[in-house]
Amino acid sequence: MNVGQIYMLLALLSFSLLGVFHKLADVKQCRPSAVNALLYTWSLVFVAVLVLFTKQTAPTAPQAVVSIALPFGICASVAILAFQAGIRHGNIATSWLAINLSAGIPTVASIVVYGEPVVPGKAVALALIPISMFLLWTDKKHEARRTAAAGPQADTLVVPRESGS
Repeated sequence: MNVGQIYMLLALLSFSLLGVFHKLADVKQCRPSAVNALLYTWSLVFVAVLVLFTKQTAPTAPQAVVSIALPFGICASVAILAFQAGIRHGNIATSWLAINLSAGIPTVASIVVYGEPVVPGKAVALALIPISMFLLWTDKKHEARRTAAAGPQADTLVVPRESGS
């Protein structure tokens, strides 16, 4: 197993755990803004410690990195905040799947902007994204009809609220 595969597996595991922790935060009725603030605070602490222990010098970044990192951080923060707030209005499985399907946008951008080749596997994956989104939309529509037909008491879920969240 090469280093690239190890990074890929770490990313897969970490992104998967993010979904689990978002659902846990929602079940515990944590405020999305608090979840977002703490997520990025602990990310900063972790990366700062990692840089200090691996680089052995004062951390610095070229202006090009700073100019890219600022809008990147803002987009990441808004995305996580919107996701955490949005899962209160839908299923985590559907929301997380939609986020993962959004990977098609940077994939198309990399094809258009950087001229990446479109191999058959990538073409099939990109073609399946709108189909998946359509199926998620129709499933949500059918679920809403079933809930409406069952009556208002059928969709009520009482989750005990813990103090301090």
